[in-house]
Amino acid sequence: MGYFLEELFASVSLFANLSRASKQYLYNLTGYDLPWFDQDELIIEQGSASTSFFILVKGTAKVVRKEAPDQTIAILQPGDIFGEMSYLTGKKRSANVVASEPQVLAMRLRKKLIQEMPPEIRDIINNKLIELMVQRLNSADNETTRP
Repeated sequence: MGYFLEELFASVSLFANLSRASKQYLYNLTGYDLPWFDQDELIIEQGSASTSFFILVKGTAKVVRKEAPDQTIAILQPGDIFGEMSYLTGKKRSANVVASEPQVLAMRLRKKLIQEMPPEIRDIINNKLIELMVQRLNSADNETTRP
């Protein structure tokens, strides 16, 4: 899985600021979950508790809320990160993420795996996730305050 992980980590902004040695550490790390999802299968369920976040590896997925399942909030593409809000805050998932096509692959990163990483890697990942969460919250605030 080494080359696959190198390609994945090179394409994801979450890992962009890691040193070469830190990336090498991640390439050799075990404990990643790489589940496949079929079209219309839930990747994340709104209201569920979780201690993980995801990186979309292959395919597309849509973000929807139970209250308006026909209204797509966002379309996720390979390299996109999702589920970080629940991962960081410990609160329940705020939306569903649903596979939009057959054979969607996502990498699940659990909090325990991140916590076991060397501090320089863990801190960079957590800081990037916090930045992403703040961007999403700001974007959501802007959407709700538009006339």
